[in-house]
Amino acid sequence: MAKAKRRNRAPQMPPEERRKQLLAAGVACIAAKGIGSTKHADLARACEVSVPAVFSYFPNREALVISILNEVGEQLFEHVIKPAQALPEPAQQLAATAPLFTEYAAQQPDYVKVWLMWSMHFAPDVREQYRQFEQQIVDALAKMMMTGEPEDDPEADFRDRARMILASSAFLAKLVFDGVSEKRRQAFVQHVLEPLAATRRA
Repeated sequence: MAKAKRRNRAPQMPPEERRKQLLAAGVACIAAKGIGSTKHADLARACEVSVPAVFSYFPNREALVISILNEVGEQLFEHVIKPAQALPEPAQQLAATAPLFTEYAAQQPDYVKVWLMWSMHFAPDVREQYRQFEQQIVDALAKMMMTGEPEDDPEADFRDRARMILASSAFLAKLVFDGVSEKRRQAFVQHVLEPLAATRRA
């Protein structure tokens, strides 16, 4: 009588490392299947752990989705916004966001694909989570365009311009995924940034 095939078990790892592994698997699953179709079992299969083990980190589906989307938002901010903020001049910071974004889209396409799905998802809880993430990005981009005394700057107008940059970044990511040449992508970036730079206060 043939013996039953034993299921491969993932090696033991510290809880925080396991959580990071599960989140990375969750990002890949959402990029492939969509937000509405990703389940605990998908992460368990990808990481070779039991489904109850995944539930021990994310006790329900809402917690699973929220955690994965938070991870996407944190990584985008860490790899696109923070490096730009580290530059000394606001004009340099703003100009750096597009190259940093295209680099991240090329290096971590699943994270950017999930961001695009997230931005167009209209389930109330997911939408509210995205609205909070979007506000964080918009505030950071608006600050890169603001100069002079804050009370003299029309902050709402700068935030509108920041939203234009964010929307353009989504289109820029699609250009990367569609294999559009770097020359054409750079031309698109210049069309977006030049009018915004021209209206910045000296």
